[in-house]
Amino acid sequence: MTGATPEPSPSLVPRVVRKVLVTVLVGGVSYLMSNALIQGPNEDLWSLLLATFISGVVFVVQFLADVDDQLETVLQEQRRQHTKTHNLVADSFSKINEASKLFGVVEMSALETRGVAELVQNAAKIRDDMPDLVKSLVHHEVTRMAKFLGELSDGRYALYEGEDRDWLLALARNARVSLDAISLTSVDARDTEFEGGFWHTDLGQRYVKLQRDLVQRGARVRRVFVVDRSERLDSEAFRRVWKWQTTVGIEVRTLLLSDAPPLLRGSLSDFILFDGVVYYESNPAPQVGDGIAPVIHSTVLAQDQERVRERAERFAELWEAATPAA
Repeated sequence: MTGATPEPSPSLVPRVVRKVLVTVLVGGVSYLMSNALIQGPNEDLWSLLLATFISGVVFVVQFLADVDDQLETVLQEQRRQHTKTHNLVADSFSKINEASKLFGVVEMSALETRGVAELVQNAAKIRDDMPDLVKSLVHHEVTRMAKFLGELSDGRYALYEGEDRDWLLALARNARVSLDAISLTSVDARDTEFEGGFWHTDLGQRYVKLQRDLVQRGARVRRVFVVDRSERLDSEAFRRVWKWQTTVGIEVRTLLLSDAPPLLRGSLSDFILFDGVVYYESNPAPQVGDGIAPVIHSTVLAQDQERVRERAERFAELWEAATPAA
């Protein structure tokens, strides 16, 4: 099967026609002028030869000018491609160098490199065709984690708006030495009893189970329940709460608010010390009335040595003032 003859480029036809017309025009003008100037025998032949020569020169000059234009266009395109390739290679090497620096920093830190590498690999799987809501969620979580790491690494405290869940369970799961807690009625109880309070929630039950595991690993877990009214101490709901905790190995003591050391009575807070190095505090919103469940306004996590030491001393004072649950 014979292939079709390729059609000339649309831009090529006007250029050829233009060259031919210019050449014919110059040849005609040259012939007329030479015919008028040359006198003698064979004047027509000499005029024709001269016109043909001039026309040929004009045609060649046009051709060379066109070739020069095309060469300049090719050179400009080559320069553009070279610049583009250079920038692309330089940008790629810059990214590789930046990634190498980042992983070098990670390797020098106390974090496990595998976990950070897994985070980066999973982040790279977020495709551009995913819903914007999903990408926004991922960006929010990555930004939140970066902020959290920055706050802790700078020695500041990390703040969570509302009641935290993940920090509490992660700390209880990874503690190795001790867990000392001050539990306030304003955080643990609801209504006028402990029935239906924090310890009956999914979070509270998971938290106690992790403390049981902590005791089984040989760590010491202590809790002081600070109760605002004496009638709460005798309530059946409260007794079930502290008895359940003692059965899993937690050392429990109770303290009536009025029996707390005077200097601490007005500044008590619900806090936990993990291994004596991390301080965790739940800050309840102001109570607006009886019968309304307390709301956690914010959660603070800190590793500042001065703050941890101050909370350890406060716990020791409250522990000595409290009475073993019985």
